[in-house]
Amino acid sequence: MFISAYAQDLPEKKLPVLSNDEYSRKFNSRWTFLNIFSLTAVRDIFILSKGGGKTVKDITNKVNTHEIIKDASKNWTPFTERQVLEYLNALVKFELLDTSYRPLLNFFKESTINSELSKEDRTNFESIFFTYPRFKEISSWFIDPSPEFHARFNDLSKEDMVQKSHPLYYYSDESRFHNTFLKDIESPDSRYIIKNEVLMRFWNVYVKWGTVLDVIEKFNISKVMGIRNKQVSIIYFTVKFENFDLIEFISKNFRSGNIWIPSLIFKIAKEFRYSINDIKKYIVESISTNDRITFERTSEIFLIKGKTIKKNIQDATYLYPLIDDFYISNLNIRR
Repeated sequence: MFISAYAQDLPEKKLPVLSNDEYSRKFNSRWTFLNIFSLTAVRDIFILSKGGGKTVKDITNKVNTHEIIKDASKNWTPFTERQVLEYLNALVKFELLDTSYRPLLNFFKESTINSELSKEDRTNFESIFFTYPRFKEISSWFIDPSPEFHARFNDLSKEDMVQKSHPLYYYSDESRFHNTFLKDIESPDSRYIIKNEVLMRFWNVYVKWGTVLDVIEKFNISKVMGIRNKQVSIIYFTVKFENFDLIEFISKNFRSGNIWIPSLIFKIAKEFRYSINDIKKYIVESISTNDRITFERTSEIFLIKGKTIKKNIQDATYLYPLIDDFYISNLNIRR
């Protein structure tokens, strides 16, 4: 089992990434580590830029007239011209706008400002996520984090990223950002490091985009693995769910007939890379259709243990399926 203390003694490797100068020579573009978290704001500012001939000030006035929301907090605050310029520069980097902020592609043509992302919006954003070179660089780490493989990262397709990738594990080590990565959590042979703070921030942008678009799954595994003093998460590209024999899987992976569900979900996710919602749904379906499986209930109060912040409550309950408004904590298998 992975023990956070001995990870410090593992050989340290640097995750490969192009410098700004290298990126500029390869893609004729600079300042490419974006700090843009709100996909709806990206969409809405693109919509408001249509027609061309607008200055940053013009677009900022339009953004604030429409009370565009920056993030998931749903609390509107005025944009500054500098903030709008950051979004416009991102749209230029994504090749949705030219340098005069005129649209190059007919994206978001049916979209409504300040609405939830539509299916078409998600399709548009997926095309950005799987083609923008800086995102592709990070995606290459999931397949092979070696410098030799990184040299070919721009040749990767969406299918490569999804079908050929493997889970990564990441945490913060003496940094306020996530900066340490492992390919294997149970018997790691190396730890991979990010030392560039700008890249650390961009990793968070990458994770936000991937999870909002439901192409990437992540969750904390510290309690599942018995890891102390570190908040370690697994992250992976999700694949389409396919039925499997749950009892057979449990028999191969657990000695006891009483299985803690977060541990079961982690093992299923690690092996198959299904989304957590799909895994939980399948567990509930298996309970209802197989007489050999029973379950034990637990309450939300017990799981959250006084947590009041919405994100903390979600994290505390994320690996527990719901049945009749109760969370289930354990499965019992009749042998």
